Amino acid sequence: MDITYYKALPENRPALESLLKSLSLPTEDLPADLSGFTLAFDGPVLVGSAGVEQVGKVGLLRSVAVAASHRSLGVAAHVFQSAIDNARKTGIDDIWLITNTADHYFERHGFERVPRENAPADISGTAQFAGLCPSSAVVMYKKV
Repeated sequence: MDITYYKALPENRPALESLLKSLSLPTEDLPADLSGFTLAFDGPVLVGSAGVEQVGKVGLLRSVAVAASHRSLGVAAHVFQSAIDNARKTGIDDIWLITNTADHYFERHGFERVPRENAPADISGTAQFAGLCPSSAVVMYKKV
């Protein structure tokens, strides 16, 4: 396997939507230009993604996903860290996320659980927070 990593382009949207849907992750509110997203390809096949979407003055980490066929190869760590690094370069240093299943993974990477009511208005106003992710989802925060 020869995994290559790229900043996402709008033309990558169909492949990204397909990957996310295959993993039961939301696609309805992806940013149009996919700025802030890093994608991993095995040849022409999209196998991983992660992005930090700027929401007001903070970032929302989203769409951290790796195809089942490419797990345990370091793909998640690479796209995740790349998305965080890109956010930092644009001046975002407060990163929030909402997860149904990966809270332990993100805790290992320095994120802390936060009560939903403590999320800033910029985050609580997102489609993910308001409805795409269930109220049982874990809200997490990290200063980067």
